[in-house]
Amino acid sequence: MRPPSTALGRRLATGLAGFAPGPGIAAGRSLLALTQLLTLLCTPDAALFAHGGYGPLAPYCDGSRALGLWCLGPADGTMTARRAVAALGLAVIASGYRPRWTCLPHWYLTFSLTTATGLADGGDMAARIATLLLAVILLGDTRRWHWRRTPGALPPQWRGAGYAAHLLLRAQILIIYGQAGLSKLLDPVWRQGTAMYYTLHSHYWGAPAALRPWTDPLVGHGWSVRLLGWSVIALELALAAGMLLPAGARRAAVPGAVALHAGIIALMGLFGFGLTMIALVLAAAAERRCTTDVTGGHTEDRSRTARAAVRPTLDRSSEQMRIQGELAE
Repeated sequence: MRPPSTALGRRLATGLAGFAPGPGIAAGRSLLALTQLLTLLCTPDAALFAHGGYGPLAPYCDGSRALGLWCLGPADGTMTARRAVAALGLAVIASGYRPRWTCLPHWYLTFSLTTATGLADGGDMAARIATLLLAVILLGDTRRWHWRRTPGALPPQWRGAGYAAHLLLRAQILIIYGQAGLSKLLDPVWRQGTAMYYTLHSHYWGAPAALRPWTDPLVGHGWSVRLLGWSVIALELALAAGMLLPAGARRAAVPGAVALHAGIIALMGLFGFGLTMIALVLAAAAERRCTTDVTGGHTEDRSRTARAAVRPTLDRSSEQMRIQGELAE
């Protein structure tokens, strides 16, 4: 097979040859499951399953949503039991135990929770897609705990699908942040630099009263509010562009995502959305490339052949040196 002739092709071929789920995927997956677990434990049914303040208190079960955990069988008297099942499953997933066997239940629980609830915070759809892609990556992972160092690349039958799923995960993050940054550039309020003033003074999304003594002066000056607004745009576009970089440079996206969403959590209270996006950036930003499983056997064979070829030469050289020593005596 001829090697790829372009730099991009060679990079993709190298990544595919030794692709393995790295520690970033483990950390992102656990953080995502923990975020979902906290959402489940800290949100009452009245908020989790309220239909926008209208209609009965019940999960959404129309269409494909009927396949979710909260829609299987009668709902009367079983809501607490379903919560317990989902909480136990998410706790096991967050622990990192047997990723190969828990990756599909993670997607199913994410699907069930995000489709049954009326609390859409922007991260629910992203989490649903990401857990499905992570399942494709982890179906070939035979470790007992996803915290353990991977012994080598994924098995050949899973490696291509896993690498393609990770590329799609990176593409998802690129689209999310690219769309967020570009849509702000198309908004005249953001281009003028005054959007953060209206955002932080919003009755619904604005900064909490405890932070107003610090946020009001920040958005009360033209230069500072413009700097804040353009910093958000620049950071979102940088996070999108970072998904196109190699793994080493891509890790720089993680502190950027933490800074952006820590600010959103503190100022707007979007805990679930912020932690979900940090988890997805963690999983998308890092990967581990192993060459042991792919080339180790061939390298060992080549080394053994080379040693066998060199040994007669060394033996002859030793014999010649012995004879020369005897003649010199």
